[in-house]
Amino acid sequence: MVSYIVISIICLLLIAADQITKYLVVTNVTTGIDVIPGFFRIVCWRNTGAAWGIFSNATAVLSIVSIVVAALVIFAYVQADSAFLKLCLGLLAAGAIGNVIDRIRLGYVTDFLSFYNLFGYEFPAFNVADICVTAGSIGLIIYLIFISSKKKAFREGTPLYKFLYKEKAKAENPEKPAEPEQDAGE
Repeated sequence: MVSYIVISIICLLLIAADQITKYLVVTNVTTGIDVIPGFFRIVCWRNTGAAWGIFSNATAVLSIVSIVVAALVIFAYVQADSAFLKLCLGLLAAGAIGNVIDRIRLGYVTDFLSFYNLFGYEFPAFNVADICVTAGSIGLIIYLIFISSKKKAFREGTPLYKFLYKEKAKAENPEKPAEPEQDAGE
């Protein structure tokens, strides 16, 4: 129970940090600020699409998808058994919520961290919510590859536990077929 409270507080703080940093950038950055010249800048870009600018001007669709994904991730989060899995799912939810707030409120997502000349490549600008989604996704991949085979991901009795482990439980504990009933008259 403690890990749910701690992780939930961390995620709420990350959502707040995302919104505060976006506000500070929108109100204070107009042309960009070179932090490390030739490598890193603070910019103020309005992204009406998703990562790398794909699905530009699809704010309504992306908002709906983000809300559904956040709801599904939160559904999994409250049933998770491992603190590490809870953290990964919490980060994914925080990132999705941070960006959906922008999409609904502004019609776009504010991206402001811009790394360029990164091995000759200009990486797309991103924000704190994007960092949360990336960290949560990497953590989830690590969990799936290295941890999930050793431990069940969800608490016993939860809907996801029943859904994911029902067949495996039947295979491990097959029920004996019922004995045919004998007629009392024999």
